[in-house]
Amino acid sequence: MRIETLDHRWVPVPPIPGTVVVNIGDMMQRWSGDKLRSTPHRVVLPEEERWRKVPRRSIPFFVHPDDDALLTCLDGSNKYPPMTAEEHLKNFASKIYADLPTAFGKAN
Repeated sequence: MRIETLDHRWVPVPPIPGTVVVNIGDMMQRWSGDKLRSTPHRVVLPEEERWRKVPRRSIPFFVHPDDDALLTCLDGSNKYPPMTAEEHLKNFASKIYADLPTAFGKAN
């Protein structure tokens, strides 16, 4: 796996025995008032031969609150305006899907 640094370089995340890497999503970054950062990441075959022989597992696991859950900064900072989880998901998806009204099987 690689993560993108703040200066837009991709750097490897070397495996550390007995550890788990957890990537925080955009919603958790918003909820935490940026205390937890959403990290752009990608999975690629390691360049160094020695890392290709280290067993690794990648298990994507996504959790989403109820659509009507109100997202406010839990630290009280008001860094982001309140919005529902559904609004956040639609905003996020609209950046990816041009056909958003049909992406979730229903119109806005």
